[in-house]
Amino acid sequence: MPDDILYVWYFDRQDAIQCAGFNFIQDLPRFMVLLLIMQRMQNVQWGLNPLFARATGSAPQIHVEDKDLGSVDLKFIVDTEDRTTHYGLRGRATNVFPVESKRLSQLMQQHPSENSSNEMVAKLYWPEEARESEADILRKVQEFAEDYPDDVKGHIPEMVWFHKFDETSTANIRKTLGIDDPERGSRVLYIIVFRKLLPITSLKGDDFLRAWWQVVVCTSPYSLRFSNIY
Repeated sequence: MPDDILYVWYFDRQDAIQCAGFNFIQDLPRFMVLLLIMQRMQNVQWGLNPLFARATGSAPQIHVEDKDLGSVDLKFIVDTEDRTTHYGLRGRATNVFPVESKRLSQLMQQHPSENSSNEMVAKLYWPEEARESEADILRKVQEFAEDYPDDVKGHIPEMVWFHKFDETSTANIRKTLGIDDPERGSRVLYIIVFRKLLPITSLKGDDFLRAWWQVVVCTSPYSLRFSNIY
């Protein structure tokens, strides 16, 4: 392959797109136009969500418009040991960290819980759009927990709020480029906010042993195989 052939690659959470190669020596004007275009591209044109592009510092704040709640304020506490991060160019890229929100705190007060924690954690990730959303699954789990208040309720993640950023779908650029079946494998940015679960280390005596035993039962070989499905 000649060394003077240039290919442009575009990476997102779904995969990579490669343009047709061209000789940047023989076609120098086109190459210069390409450089000038890239020089003037804004964050959105580089595939960055404008909400998060403005978020800087150790505790960035954003406001997300929700059709039911209106403007939802979010303050991400990213400079903490409690943060769980997955790095990579593609895939779910799950990030979990503490979050603060006046609007969502008010929402939690309106819905009392057996979990006395007033803290929240946020999960940002890029799931496949074709799969059933985690929010829908959690709703079904919550309905199941209502039928078993003694064994299940109070021991599952309690979803406070979720939002799907439809404009971030990786299918959009593939539709623009005319790629066949652009929705296949497409991913979209999701955020889910949970009420923070209290750690079992805060328990004492029989309560601690009871919680510890539940962990042992849940991590049996069968449970591990089941959890790997998800």
